[in-house]
Amino acid sequence: MRDLLRRGRARGPEAPAAVGMVEEFSHEQVLGWVSVPAAAAPTRVDLFLGPLKVSSTYATADGAMSQASAKKRTKTPSLRPPRGDRRNSRAQIRTFSFKIHSLWTYAKRGSRLRVEVDGRPLPIHGHGMFVKAPHSGEHDPKLLEERLGSGWVLARTGMVQLSKQLNTEWQAAVMDLYTAVRTIVREEHGYDLFLTFGTLLGAVREGGYIGHDNDFDVAYVSRARTGPEAAAELVALGRTLLDRGYRVEAMSSCLHIVDAERSKYRIDIFHTYLDADGELRHPFGYAGTTPVTEREWQGTREIDFSGGRALVPVRAEELLAALYGDDWRRPKTGFDWKIERRGEDEAGQLTPAQRTTVYWADYYAHNGHTEGSSFAQFVQDRPDTPGTVVDIGCGDGRDSFYFGSVGRTVVALDRSDVGVAHARDRALGAGLGDRMTFEVCDLGDAAGLGEVLDRVDGPVLYYTRFVLHAITEDVQQTLLDVLGAKAAPGDVLAAEFRTDKDAKLQKAHPKHYRRYQSAEEFLADLRRRGWEIVHEVESDGLAPWGTEDPVLCRVIARRV
Repeated sequence: MRDLLRRGRARGPEAPAAVGMVEEFSHEQVLGWVSVPAAAAPTRVDLFLGPLKVSSTYATADGAMSQASAKKRTKTPSLRPPRGDRRNSRAQIRTFSFKIHSLWTYAKRGSRLRVEVDGRPLPIHGHGMFVKAPHSGEHDPKLLEERLGSGWVLARTGMVQLSKQLNTEWQAAVMDLYTAVRTIVREEHGYDLFLTFGTLLGAVREGGYIGHDNDFDVAYVSRARTGPEAAAELVALGRTLLDRGYRVEAMSSCLHIVDAERSKYRIDIFHTYLDADGELRHPFGYAGTTPVTEREWQGTREIDFSGGRALVPVRAEELLAALYGDDWRRPKTGFDWKIERRGEDEAGQLTPAQRTTVYWADYYAHNGHTEGSSFAQFVQDRPDTPGTVVDIGCGDGRDSFYFGSVGRTVVALDRSDVGVAHARDRALGAGLGDRMTFEVCDLGDAAGLGEVLDRVDGPVLYYTRFVLHAITEDVQQTLLDVLGAKAAPGDVLAAEFRTDKDAKLQKAHPKHYRRYQSAEEFLADLRRRGWEIVHEVESDGLAPWGTEDPVLCRVIARRV
């Protein structure tokens, strides 16, 4: 008995289990928290698949996730949760997250996934102390162990990938792209592109890339003093890069830039600006609490980085604290902007119209068609349509050229100057300049649109394909108002557009703006406006493209 007591005293009391829980464990992510004294050491959180430690992160003290989660009212418990932080703890709440969607592909059915703090599992809401994989993934778990042992990591996006610190092919490609784009932006706009967000964090904290990062981030400080001016300038910068042959995708607060000849690699350009109060504004957002001011912003300096030269802010640590919080030096493999973001400068974000403008400019700069659409051919085969065509929203002139090639006179309108410029050059090269006219025209500008239509001799076929679902309702009403005022009896309107029955179907190009509308309501609106419907159909099978077969409304109407 004395030996047992002695051995018991030698072990000493066990450390208390971590207080906290995993609030969400889904196929996409893991979210949770721990409650510790404010003076406690940084809290490391580990994620396991069976016996294999997959990833580790540090929990964020008093992070934005605490407030964000309070907005998500769960159905259980039935009592209303408290306002503010719902964990009801007098200690400090530290939150954490992991993205895990590709992890399931390495799990066997019944494999246990768990989260540990200080070597002890945290309870998981609705599951207990672990979660069991419901299905077997496509990969053997041993492959995950081999990959993690050879430098692969669970990235912050949830992908299992080769660490960016080891992926030298990616490093060389994005540095080449950054160096080239940096030169263009400096020459054409006078701005210095410096490393920002995760790329700057890696440069300062790691002396290179962050292994679990997924992209290459750069930014510039605009000369604009207001958000809308800064956003417009970002669009102009994107247009410059389009003119230089790059692929450009406009997001709400950055541009994705890709070399058309090396499409696997991209860099992201973010815009910032100093507002009237001298605060550096971030349209993308921030997770810190202390902003950078004009007095603190001291420009950039050049450093050796990834086999090349890159710009970083002179006071990089202050910017990182503003972007990520005071604990930016602690690695957080599961950092998620959707959770950690404390705020964003919405005034500086691109509008849907601006993003759409860049989308179509990029599309027309890098795509072309050699024949008319099925709708154009359908309209051409009808004997009851006038010979003069006004192609409304012509894009790069695909259907305009089809109508011109069969002998029709064409006046083609589009707001994309890139598409119009390409179409004009093509018309001259094809010897069709005498019967084809291309005009830059904003369909939401009633006066400008009316002025163009006044110059067209009737009778007229007003033709519009895939435009009505790409403009706002206000612009559509303006267009129909102007057509109603300018169309003469006997003029014809031919329209094809996506309907609300297409909203949930697969899209070949899913990222640009679409507005799905009821075909019945559109036809009723035309009738009220004095148009006689002579043909109408709502169906798929009208314009299949690749794997996409949209539900469209096809209508021919005559002005009475």
